[in-house]
Amino acid sequence: MTFGAGTYADAPFGSDAEAGGDVTTVDGYIAAPAVLGAPAVLAIYYTVSGMIQAPAVLGAPALLAFHDFTGLIGDAITHYVMDLTTPDGAVRVPISSWQATLQTGASNYVQCVVPAALDWAASINDATHFTIYRTAQIPDGAAIEYEMARAPLQTASYSRGNTNFTCTISGYSTAFAEDEAPPTTYDRTLTGVRSVTTGSGRTRVRCAIDWLLRPGQRAYYDGAASFVTAFINYYVPQGNDAYMDVGD
Repeated sequence: MTFGAGTYADAPFGSDAEAGGDVTTVDGYIAAPAVLGAPAVLAIYYTVSGMIQAPAVLGAPALLAFHDFTGLIGDAITHYVMDLTTPDGAVRVPISSWQATLQTGASNYVQCVVPAALDWAASINDATHFTIYRTAQIPDGAAIEYEMARAPLQTASYSRGNTNFTCTISGYSTAFAEDEAPPTTYDRTLTGVRSVTTGSGRTRVRCAIDWLLRPGQRAYYDGAASFVTAFINYYVPQGNDAYMDVGD
């Protein structure tokens, strides 16, 4: 099971008229026998919102859907991986740490460290972009991947340690769009809050990394308090103490 940033999915709406609505906690299971076995398709959706529009002169109907799959994950341990975009396709490369700043009003910055980098030097040299994914395995055994950050691969710096080389790659990407009144569909409640800092009319919250929150969306904390996110700083060092700073 793989998800990407801004996930889109089909939904059971008609295509001859405009429709819209919210579907919450819809579970479905489809199974049918076949010559080679008994294939099965399992679909579980949480907080699915969709809108479909009728055909127009310049195009066919289009469906936009958003679902919050995080209810499936529970306490599953998450990991982070990185894909290089190369002329020959995507190349998955292990990383030991990463950090990023995603924001509105200024370019995003993404950086990660590749251990044992000489094994991946050719792919790093060929790559045009790199993408950080968060991964987890849900209780039924299915794997979830979700894009956390991406950028053009603009710099690659090699360092020699006691036993091997590491490579730090980084790049800048286009800022997120500002939205002073974002749709409530994308609202997120911050969890694992470590600290809340306020001053000069600004708020910064240090908390657990949220799978879905992005700049331009509304974040809630301490009950009803909220702000429209202007920046997210991700800190994922080698080890387990990953967190993010979120502010307006």
